[in-house]
Amino acid sequence: MNYNLRHRARATGRPGLIRRGTAVAAVAAAAIVVPLAATSASASAATGFTVHLSPNNTSALMLDIDGASGSPGADLIDWVYNGGENQVFTFEPDGNYYEIVNQYSGLCLDGSGGAGQPITQQYCDGSATQQWATDLVPNNLEAYPIENAGTGLYMDVNGDSPWEGTDIITWYWNGGANQYFAAYAA
Repeated sequence: MNYNLRHRARATGRPGLIRRGTAVAAVAAAAIVVPLAATSASASAATGFTVHLSPNNTSALMLDIDGASGSPGADLIDWVYNGGENQVFTFEPDGNYYEIVNQYSGLCLDGSGGAGQPITQQYCDGSATQQWATDLVPNNLEAYPIENAGTGLYMDVNGDSPWEGTDIITWYWNGGANQYFAAYAA
């Protein structure tokens, strides 16, 4: 089934895009130099892309593999932009979903821990808990939710915390800004 139709039919409320505020966009743009040629049309699971991800509830924090670890089991957190490859993620098409691969480690984001547990990086194995659905479009300053195909839970900044070092977990859909993410070209 098309992700857009399935996504809207399942959710309470309408998880879709949230336009990031001008101030947040200005801060993020200052932190990341994005070439004009890197903008893209609508992303789909038919095409991949490589990006930095920024939670919508913070000002210019990026998703990051804790400690720049190359090992399986390391947590996904948010952190201040530092230019490291541990903050770069490739969305690789896998049917109607994406595998999200960290550029530094080459490992996939995995949401198998259940509600409230940190998202970790693991060896890519094609399992449903390593498949993610989203309508993200790099560089359009709009934020979208990211849903785990295996659990139906959403990527979420734990406790809606605005502070660096916060775990990114899977959680039930609630529509909070901490469940929306924007993508910037890496």
